[in-house]
Amino acid sequence: MKKISPAVITFLLIWIIALISFQVIGYGFMPPDDAMRHSAKIISEKEWSQILILRDEIKLDSYPGWHVILGFVHRVTGWDQHSLVIFSVIALFTLFCSIPLFFLKFPGSWLLSVVTISIMVPGWILRLFLGRPYMVTMAALLLILLIYPRLNDKKLQNKNIAILTCIIGISIWMHASWYFFLFLIIPFALARQWRASALLAISSGLGIFIGASLTGHPVLFLKQMLIHLFLVFGSNDVERQLVGELRPMIGDYSVILTILMMLGWRRLRGAGIKKSVDNPIFIFIVLAFVLGLISRRFWLDWGMTAFAVWMAKEFEEFLESKIGLFPMRNFVLTAMLALVLYISITTDAGSRWSLNRPMDYVSENDPEQAKWLPASGGIIYSDDMSVFYQIFYRNPRADWRYILGFESSFMPPEDLKILRNIQRNFGRPEDFEPWVKKMRPKDRLIVRGGPGSEPKIKGLEWHYIALNMWIGKKPKDMKI
Repeated sequence: MKKISPAVITFLLIWIIALISFQVIGYGFMPPDDAMRHSAKIISEKEWSQILILRDEIKLDSYPGWHVILGFVHRVTGWDQHSLVIFSVIALFTLFCSIPLFFLKFPGSWLLSVVTISIMVPGWILRLFLGRPYMVTMAALLLILLIYPRLNDKKLQNKNIAILTCIIGISIWMHASWYFFLFLIIPFALARQWRASALLAISSGLGIFIGASLTGHPVLFLKQMLIHLFLVFGSNDVERQLVGELRPMIGDYSVILTILMMLGWRRLRGAGIKKSVDNPIFIFIVLAFVLGLISRRFWLDWGMTAFAVWMAKEFEEFLESKIGLFPMRNFVLTAMLALVLYISITTDAGSRWSLNRPMDYVSENDPEQAKWLPASGGIIYSDDMSVFYQIFYRNPRADWRYILGFESSFMPPEDLKILRNIQRNFGRPEDFEPWVKKMRPKDRLIVRGGPGSEPKIKGLEWHYIALNMWIGKKPKDMKI
């Protein structure tokens, strides 16, 4: 039988990966957070300072590149915010899952790695569908870990620097966590990959400079991201005041078990363990796991990405020794794994996809709801970020602002202090009083609660406006 071109196999696999994301969207899946606000910002045509009440230190957009891309897509297609969210989910998932297909001899090894993770750590698969620009940084890490053996080739030194600089620069322009690439140098140095470490150091410096320069305010951009980092981890009293992904993880025992099983498998087949653990990828996994004990974001975004690459390389080594001379076996195995991958991800087990369907949104276009929404120039106060995500998403051009948006540490210090007090005391009604006193007739306070549990916060007239959402305003603003 005629040999099937690797390019054809790669194309078919990319198509299947995209099809997986379409199937997930077909359940009505909607990311619950940042993908909504990124898309709504494009439709609003506003700066964040026109949308949120911000502290003085926050002056620039942290995701300029991503918003340029979404803006371009919007101008070309005319898509609304819902379509832009769908585009974000499909494009970023397909980008991330397709990259290894171009760098592994056996694409099935990557599919098998993702299938294993989908079974052992299903929560991570959900994270790949959130449509957020952190996936650009994850994709950059994925690419660097896949090509790192080439970095030791002296003949390709200048080419490697150019490639790494482009990868890092684009990542920083889209997702501003520039300090991550400085951290990336450490595991290469610990693995004694001196040339690779030097190239990464040079490329990181150049990439950070280029990525920051693309914002038009390089010094302010880099400074703001450092301030952001210290504000995020320095403005809380207790860990539960942080958003879930920033809290420490207890441990990921399923990953530890999987690694032990993989190493045991190597020993059983006589492959030896040293090669598997004495390399930058495995060292990076260990470092990210330790950092995850401080904040699980390190593990979810970086450690799990490295873990997926490490497993793919382990599987590739085995497949190369078993079917390297039988390309048709490789094709059949890849086709079977693609089918398993499709089934393992697209099944709506536990309603993981259909449960995140669009909620009962609040809209200024609804005459009944509009009577209770803020007047022109008003402010929405709330202790719940999901209020911002849902209302801004549905009302991107509304003429009001939000005291709490996508990052609590961006709030003015006095309002952040009020929020932390509310969080510390689990939403005690009297802790909302400072906001109630600040509120003007055109402002609103929105809190979560069921239809039969009107908030006990005094000084406001309350109305159950949407699913588990109460809105309060000053009584003198009531129209009879």
